[in-house]
Amino acid sequence: MIASGVLCLCSYLLAAFAKWPVMGLIGCMMCGFSVGIMWPGSISTSSAWLPRGGTALFALLALSGDLGGAVGPAMVGEVSHLMGENIQTGILAGICFPAILVMCVLLLRRQKN
Repeated sequence: MIASGVLCLCSYLLAAFAKWPVMGLIGCMMCGFSVGIMWPGSISTSSAWLPRGGTALFALLALSGDLGGAVGPAMVGEVSHLMGENIQTGILAGICFPAILVMCVLLLRRQKN
């Protein structure tokens, strides 16, 4: 998940700083590829850390996923709007999400050891 988060962060940076549209598109494609492990990885990690979580754990994970799927794009859109309809600035603001993921996974790994 750390490698996936770092790749996602790099893809956001590529999309945000691309001078040519095709590079921005490549950044978006890399982002789509990089997030593939995040949802199953989150479920697996949560199950390992909270083995008695049961249905409530998965309900909270689903709620969090839905909330992230709404808040993330809304934040990117709002930042883009506030910055003069500049989507690259909005995408740059979105790097906080993979950065938080990487920090949380590193924190969990540290606590495990």
